[in-house]
Amino acid sequence: MTTGICPSCGVEIELGFHPKTGQRVDCHTCDAVLEIVWLEPVELDWFYDELDDEYDDDYEDIGDEEEDE
Repeated sequence: MTTGICPSCGVEIELGFHPKTGQRVDCHTCDAVLEIVWLEPVELDWFYDELDDEYDDDYEDIGDEEEDE
């Protein structure tokens, strides 16, 4: 079984027998949401959701419109 190391807490995480780049995994020790960014050797990084950034940008725009009125 393939494993990777959590970048937050350093614990070894089991990734199954056929992990794929971009696969999302959770660290059960520190609850970090991670993704596989490299396979040889396996490298995990924090999961980045682009939708969250789009929502944040929209929220800031709403506040700016209210100030203009």
